[in-house]
This record gives sequence, C-alpha cells and structure tokens, in this order.
Amino acid sequence: MKKVIVVLLLLAAIGGGVWAYLRFLYVPPVDKAFLSTVAAATLGDEQVFLAGFTARSRPLVAGLLGLSRGKDPRHTRSHPYFFLVSEEIEAIEVEPSGDVAWLTLRRPGDRGRRSSYDVRLVIEEGAWRIDALSFTGKQRTIDRAR
Repeated sequence: MKKVIVVLLLLAAIGGGVWAYLRFLYVPPVDKAFLSTVAAATLGDEQVFLAGFTARSRPLVAGLLGLSRGKDPRHTRSHPYFFLVSEEIEAIEVEPSGDVAWLTLRRPGDRGRRSSYDVRLVIEEGAWRIDALSFTGKQRTIDRAR
C-alpha cells in the first residue's frame, strides 16, 4: 500500500511539474504562434485572432475588423486578414535579444521577387504576438554601410 501511495505522489509531482512548465515557462516557437493566429483568421474566430496581437495593436486591428465587415478578406487589401493569412513562411529571424522575431512571408500565388513581406513579432505576456503597428506590407529595410 505504501508503494502505491509513493508512486501516486511521484506521478502527481511529475504531472504538476509538467503542467507548471507548460503554463508558465514554455514559449511556443515563433512559427507556431503565428500559424495559430492565421488559423483563427481562417476560421473567423476574432477573439483568438485578436489575442495573437500585442496589447497596443489590438485596438487598431479590432477597428479594422469592424470597418471591413462584409468584405471578402481574400480580395480586399484593407482587410486585416489579407496580409496575415499566408501559409508560406520563407524565413524566420530571431534577434539576438530573443524578444523580437521577424517572419518573411509570401502570399500563395505571388511570384514576384519583391512580393514577400516581413511581419514583426514580440514576446508579450509569455507568448509571441504580432506587432501590427510596425507592419508596412513590405520587406523591412536593413541599414547597411555603403
């Protein structure tokens, strides 16, 4: 009987440790965080979609969602889903500080050399969030010495 209790206590301690790690310490990879926001956009789940953005950019995205109701997101460039619903991640670059990442995306069907664009993600509230305030719809410029 003592062995059973010890085994149950050990399993409870391991389970509690795993739960605490996943709840408080684990940060999903950048691409998975982005793709979960994309999946919410594809399914039309506005709450989960908005949760994928930084706190400062959520009001902007929520306002754009309100203005674009009734428009087709695949054909309206002003719709918030237009630039983010992309399944082609070309590159992931995490800055050395580890708090900022850049995803280089390309919309399916775009063939031009300059048709890719960059999306900035930052760690906020323990997860990667899209920073819509820094989004331009173009590739970011990198300062280079001439």
